[in-house]
Amino acid sequence: MDVKTYVQQQIKNMRSLVDDVVKGTTEDQFNWLPPGTLNPMSAVLIHIVGGEDFFVQNVLQGKPRVWETQAWGTHIGIQIPPSPGHDWDECRCTRLALAPVLGYAQAVQAATDAYLAGLTAEELDRQVNFAGRMVPASHMLILLVVHAAGHAGEIAALKGMQGVQGLPF
Repeated sequence: MDVKTYVQQQIKNMRSLVDDVVKGTTEDQFNWLPPGTLNPMSAVLIHIVGGEDFFVQNVLQGKPRVWETQAWGTHIGIQIPPSPGHDWDECRCTRLALAPVLGYAQAVQAATDAYLAGLTAEELDRQVNFAGRMVPASHMLILLVVHAAGHAGEIAALKGMQGVQGLPF
């Protein structure tokens, strides 16, 4: 298997994991505010999708995020996806509908897929600036998969805290 196919497969697997953990979630479960400093599923899912949007559109391609170009803040009802360095309180305190967040996910996935379609060995080796240091584009794609998979586990735990199954296995 070539590297391009491998990367595409890993991203497909990551998306499947996130889809599986979100499947069957009700609006109340999606917006349930857990005790302590944990975030609701709504904030975590937007963070996962927003991370993919930021990594692929902004870091890898130097483009504005799908969030901005398609005005997803207006559709979803928050100003910015929760991310490091930004306050997550807006997502913690705002009841969100699941359908627009899933719509944002579809738009980001389409943009990511367009980028992945043209992936080359040279692109995977190209150095990009992430958090003030230069890393290969391949590093960002691996980070994308690990980041989303970790947060999928977080969503599964949040569902478990509500007495419902998180992961299907």
